[in-house]
Amino acid sequence: MMQSNQTFHYYQQQIQTHSQPIAVDMYKLLRQRFSKAYLPDTPEEEQRLQQVLQEMVEKIAKHFNGTDEDLKQLSEWGEHVGNSVLKRRNEQSLSDYLAKLSVYKEALWRFIEQQAKHSLQAETTFLSVYTQIDNLFNHIVYGYSEAFHNAQAKEMESYEEKYLKLSTPIVPIMEHVAILPIIGEMDEKRANVLIDETLKEANQLDIDWLVIDMSGVYHVDDQLLHHFQRLLDSLNIIGLTPILTGMRPELSMRAVQAGMKTPNSNQVKTMPNLKQAVQLLKDYAKD
Repeated sequence: MMQSNQTFHYYQQQIQTHSQPIAVDMYKLLRQRFSKAYLPDTPEEEQRLQQVLQEMVEKIAKHFNGTDEDLKQLSEWGEHVGNSVLKRRNEQSLSDYLAKLSVYKEALWRFIEQQAKHSLQAETTFLSVYTQIDNLFNHIVYGYSEAFHNAQAKEMESYEEKYLKLSTPIVPIMEHVAILPIIGEMDEKRANVLIDETLKEANQLDIDWLVIDMSGVYHVDDQLLHHFQRLLDSLNIIGLTPILTGMRPELSMRAVQAGMKTPNSNQVKTMPNLKQAVQLLKDYAKD
């Protein structure tokens, strides 16, 4: 055990002392393995990368003992670097960046091999150093991948929100009247976007009536009714009168059972279809 600790301490010191030339070797090997399209394209980017490589080598040396706290800090550093990369990210994928990390690990292994030639350590101890380096890089990779995963999740969430906004179009059909077609299922997130976008559009369009066409709704449950009640209440608060059309029999029955209504009426005004709703509004306009 004492021998192993001394060996680890020896290689730790060597890595720490030679962090700068190791970083240089990492960059040289990177240039050999990757085409120019994957390399820094300005002197500033090249210098930044070499600084990051030297910092990585120093981090590995500092946390070479590999305690739980050491490994956690390496993962956090890897995530920090990953986030920095994402700010300047081009079209390269996560796998491209991980391939570069494997090159950096290879360069460090080569350095360890050179140092081993001047050491009388046992082969088993030497292999344990290899294993330790591999373990340290794995935690850097984990943090690095987390940064990409989180960024991708945020990107998908942003796309989903944009899609939801586009999927809730309010279409003016006559003066002070617009239609809102509802298609598909309704969950909490879509309901919130639907209500927010509907209220914004209603104010911008200066409408008094909103025909909510529900002919595209096939799945009916209590959650759906709850969300529609929220929508109706919100419309009533801003002084806009909703008319529901295209309600299927099962939806109508569930709505009655649930007591769906607007705050200022005994029940929700409904029409069998959009044509009859338009005719009703035309009659109101004449009066």
